[in-house]
Amino acid sequence: MLKIPVASKKLIEEEDCEIVMALGMPGPMEKDKMCAHEASTGLIRAQLMTNTHILEVFVHEDEEEDPKELKKLADNRAREHAQNLIKMMFHPKLMRKEAGKGMREGKEDVGPL
Repeated sequence: MLKIPVASKKLIEEEDCEIVMALGMPGPMEKDKMCAHEASTGLIRAQLMTNTHILEVFVHEDEEEDPKELKKLADNRAREHAQNLIKMMFHPKLMRKEAGKGMREGKEDVGPL
């Protein structure tokens, strides 16, 4: 997980990517959660260093007990983040309209704030 921020930064600086999706699946142990947090912090730093969006798409193994449901969650979350990426690049006004609506990637929406 801790390699994700460096890989994302390299994609931006060396491959001229305009936006990056960083996918990861942290395990269920406390150590895994700590590593995921450190990776998240690294992604934030990489964004600030490059002035480029990096969409963090993490699915924690303990979010679902049933492996089929976990696979479904991972698939839905990745797809919905990819849709957000497209909105950010090509339809930013639509993205701003959706802010604060409680829309979740991969799970049921929770409704507006």
